Amino acid sequence: MSFDDRGNAPLAGRLPLDLLLVSLVSVGVVALAAAGSGGGVVRQALGGAFVVFCPGYALVSALLPQRTSSVPERLSTLGFRRGETLSLSGLERVVSSIAVSVILVPCVGFLLHYTQWGIRPETMVPGVAAATVALSVLAAIRRLRLPPDERFAVASLALPTRLNDWVREPNRPVYTALNVFLVVGLVVAVAGIGLAAATATNGERYTELYVLGDDPDTGAAIADEYPQGLDSGEEASIRVGIENREATAQTYTVVAQLQRLSDGGGEDRVVERSEIDRFDAQLRPGESVERTRTFEPTMEGDGLRIAFLLYVDAPPTSPASENAYRSVHVWVDVGDASATGPSA
Repeated sequence: MSFDDRGNAPLAGRLPLDLLLVSLVSVGVVALAAAGSGGGVVRQALGGAFVVFCPGYALVSALLPQRTSSVPERLSTLGFRRGETLSLSGLERVVSSIAVSVILVPCVGFLLHYTQWGIRPETMVPGVAAATVALSVLAAIRRLRLPPDERFAVASLALPTRLNDWVREPNRPVYTALNVFLVVGLVVAVAGIGLAAATATNGERYTELYVLGDDPDTGAAIADEYPQGLDSGEEASIRVGIENREATAQTYTVVAQLQRLSDGGGEDRVVERSEIDRFDAQLRPGESVERTRTFEPTMEGDGLRIAFLLYVDAPPTSPASENAYRSVHVWVDVGDASATGPSA
């Protein structure tokens, strides 16, 4: 297959198919990411190509749309002869594309860091894909502005033949051996990165559970000003927050208990507990929720503990801090004059 055209062919027949393929791979990875889990081998292959090859190939193609380039005057002082033409072989373009991808992908993340979206899996994949497609369009425009015989083109899809042409150096077995080593290394690197892209956990997976009080002056939620002293029968309110960083949608249940501890303290020293609240929350990856919960203590005494126990899906028959996925608590005295203050 050749990309050389007759000049009067319709635009659809003159589009560089290598750049079209790079764009389609990028769009395909975005579609797989939006679909969530699944994809298997296809996800691994596309993920590897997307991360380590496509962005760099699009940028290299945009910078070097022609088969050969003349040495600029400013480079002549570095040992190049002015007017000398340079060209990248197919293998050199592949190596350059991988090297450029290693630089370009973090740059996209750096730019996203200063936007309202931030650096997250759901923003990085579309961001890199958008950059790749934009660079592919730029590269296609620059190629089409050149005469057909000056454009870079992928001459054939006969992979064994092309690979042999890339690797084999007639009468120079040492160079051939080095090229073979380089190709094998590239294959191993792409396969490894593709597997990592398909199975990556996107960092540590966790769920955050926290409680907040209300600022008495502004009413804003702060990590302070929790109910500390309540009269008998007096109601109290606490904001309970959950953030899902598990990379998959989760259904949570939060059980609130009022606990009395023995003088020795410690979780294994809870001598009385009473459930005072319970609620559910369904969160997609990256989502968070804060809910204000109002409750009335069911026992009296000093040094009582309001414990919030988080469970994925349904909680067990006897909820406790030992069997909770996450737990957080505040201390409260019930029976004295009400007050507020920090948790212990």
